[in-house]
Amino acid sequence: MHPPQIIDQLSHALGRRVTLRRADEPADADADIAFGGGALRIGGTARADLSPREWAVVDAAVHLLETASGASPAARRDRVFANLIDDDSSVRRDALWELRSRRWIDGRADGIELLAVVLDPAPELGIVAFGRRLATVLHGAVQFVGAHRGAAIFVASRTLDLDALNRTVDAEAAAQGMTARGFALAAGSLDDGDVDDAVSRAIRSAHLRATLPDQVTSVRAEDLGGWALVQTLPRSRSLLVQACPAAFVLASSEDSTQRDTVEAYLDAAGRASVACQRLHIHRTTLYYRLEQMPEVVREALADGLQRSTLHLTLKLLRLWDEELRREQPAVATPVPLPRERTAERLLA
Repeated sequence: MHPPQIIDQLSHALGRRVTLRRADEPADADADIAFGGGALRIGGTARADLSPREWAVVDAAVHLLETASGASPAARRDRVFANLIDDDSSVRRDALWELRSRRWIDGRADGIELLAVVLDPAPELGIVAFGRRLATVLHGAVQFVGAHRGAAIFVASRTLDLDALNRTVDAEAAAQGMTARGFALAAGSLDDGDVDDAVSRAIRSAHLRATLPDQVTSVRAEDLGGWALVQTLPRSRSLLVQACPAAFVLASSEDSTQRDTVEAYLDAAGRASVACQRLHIHRTTLYYRLEQMPEVVREALADGLQRSTLHLTLKLLRLWDEELRREQPAVATPVPLPRERTAERLLA
């Protein structure tokens, strides 16, 4: 962002007029917020009156102004990190080379790891405020890079605690009046000239994670490729029936036991012991359930291609079901639809 845009977003975020102090204006120690290239002045407000949330947004604005001007050594370092997501590929490559040369990023053999957090709403100033706060709270486990395509981008340390990250992301997003829709990690290879591809994969995967069922726990882009493929398939009931009638039969049943059994069995690659452990049943019970499946399901399980199609289609239904659940407005006492009606809505 250019300085005028930064000032406009800060004024909007604070609900007050913000200006840059002119060179011919006298300084006001109580109101001015100094930075390398000048000072901010917030109309009708002393610095002491700013709330913690307002200070976070002001800090983000100062960071952007100083980074744009390169007014200090710290701003220079931040500028180099920000250049990792520059539109110019030569700038990105130079930034990555400098970060590695100066040992400002972890020099481990498996390259660099990028973290993307997708936020809503996503004004750039708010994302920067969130990003700087998260990097501070996590004590060096992440280095904030910048706002990019509605997401906060970080370089992540190999010591990053994902459980702590999950808790902190939600808390810091809420503190900035935003909601964290999802986050994901993507690895950049040492052979890559820049991190543009890794950043794109992290952002796509963060958006994808916002719609995945709860049992999918991985936040690494490399583990979510199958789900990314499933997400691209069209929402078509007629196509589903044509491609996999067995999945349609399982999804339309009032009793989810058969669907859960088949899905667990396929997730386990046909290994009965693994499927039984997941379902908390005895091996004999598993075989009995499989034998009692509708004929179309048994036929699908007996054929390699049909079995793969059934597995893929069941995952697609999970994804649609989760997307539908997350899109529904929260109510005090949700009333679930009967199973047949739920399936009809998903497959329409």
